[in-house]
Amino acid sequence: MMNEIDDRMGMDREKIRNAIRLQLPIEITSYAVPRNMEVYIQRVLELFLAECHQEHLQNSLSFCLGELLANAKKANTKRVYFEEKGLDINDPQQYETGMKDFRTETFDNINYYLELQRKAGLYVKFVLQLKEDKIYIEIRNNCLLTEMEKGRIAGKLDSVQQYKSMEEVLGTVLDQTEGAGLGIIIVILMLQKAGIPKENYQVFTEDDETVTRIILPGNESIFAAVEIMSYELAYMIDRIAVVRNHFDVINALVSSQELDRKAIRQIVNADIGLALLAQKYALEKDPEAIGIKHCLSLISDDELRYIYSDSNPSVRVIENTPSLENLFFHAQRTAYFTYNLFKKYGEGQSKPETLNADVMYSLGLFNSIGFALIETQTQEQRNYMQELSCQYDEDSKRIMDVFNFGASVNYIKRTYTKKIKLPEYATMIISSWNTKRDKLPEPLVFAADILYLAEMMQYYDEKRADFCQIDRSILKKYGITHEKQFKTTITQMKISLDSD
Repeated sequence: MMNEIDDRMGMDREKIRNAIRLQLPIEITSYAVPRNMEVYIQRVLELFLAECHQEHLQNSLSFCLGELLANAKKANTKRVYFEEKGLDINDPQQYETGMKDFRTETFDNINYYLELQRKAGLYVKFVLQLKEDKIYIEIRNNCLLTEMEKGRIAGKLDSVQQYKSMEEVLGTVLDQTEGAGLGIIIVILMLQKAGIPKENYQVFTEDDETVTRIILPGNESIFAAVEIMSYELAYMIDRIAVVRNHFDVINALVSSQELDRKAIRQIVNADIGLALLAQKYALEKDPEAIGIKHCLSLISDDELRYIYSDSNPSVRVIENTPSLENLFFHAQRTAYFTYNLFKKYGEGQSKPETLNADVMYSLGLFNSIGFALIETQTQEQRNYMQELSCQYDEDSKRIMDVFNFGASVNYIKRTYTKKIKLPEYATMIISSWNTKRDKLPEPLVFAADILYLAEMMQYYDEKRADFCQIDRSILKKYGITHEKQFKTTITQMKISLDSD
């Protein structure tokens, strides 16, 4: 069994690293959670924590995870057991009757009840996600809590304060109906011992699932250093990097006596740096300017000749690389998907008056600014980032790993777009599209959802994200209910793009 799991972990390691880099969820679903599946889940948690540099929490969380998986499995078994016995689990008297023999009967005939669970479609789902500097661990099962169960859980959580140690808890039987009833309390105490407050343990219902969530802080010293370094880099950047092949094309276009603005817009649409140059100069004329088409319309022919010339001190021409080529391709495709999704779904939506398809295209393109600024650092900037990380002694290597790997992109993006004075709502959208949509003002939620959907379409098409990693609530908003439909939507948009 261990050899099989080791082989699987070898294949999944890059997927886990990619999910952390893109701050996408990792999701594992099982109907029975057999022993080999539980071992695999524990190994995924171990690798995830190591990649987030929180490996010191592994032992505590391993116990907590085992307890929560067992609780979710038991909840599912309880549902089919009550149905098999013809008892109403929501009726207090029938609940008490059913629980008298529940443990004995299901333990002696567990395979039978596991098969009933499978037939009923009852599952246990394990979800892991890094959101900026916090790690979310969730166990979900598709059985809603009864009012009695909610009351018992609340009672156990309230009773935690009276215990000072796990030894004291183990000498107490809290709830004979549910068994010893000690699991949740021991989980809370173990989390508190690891420095994680009780408030970071949550049990709630969401749609048709019961969710148990543990919220872990990221490694505070590492993420604080990464945030500081991100601000430093954003403010060090005083020239906009543009790849040579794109710069040569646009330089030739603006050198003509009569400018072909359509051709200029097409090349600017494909390059983050060229778009940023237009954006920067347009903002000097109109503080609310955004959208490539609109920004270019504010700039005269002579100004365009200067902006996209060797004499412009704001330009830093760099050589293209395969990684930059892939990054620009991703950004352009995401921008195109964003533009078309907005045109398809934007009618009648709550949104700022200034938000239109041209603006959304720019937001789709600029959503990759963080990765672009990391990728195009000068050697001087790289050396300075290394110097900053060295101030943290033994954490230096781990800080540089987190910084370069991508956890810094939201910090960099937020700081840099504020520095160039992009309209505040635009900064909010591209900084919150993945991890903080619930914190956005209502008029901006639609735009963030569209940007999220566009990014997920492109990541899926690049085989860097699986369909199960995409937020179901957003898919549902736009009538996407299954993977085939999602794939067809992407194919149709790509056909339309290729024909343009």
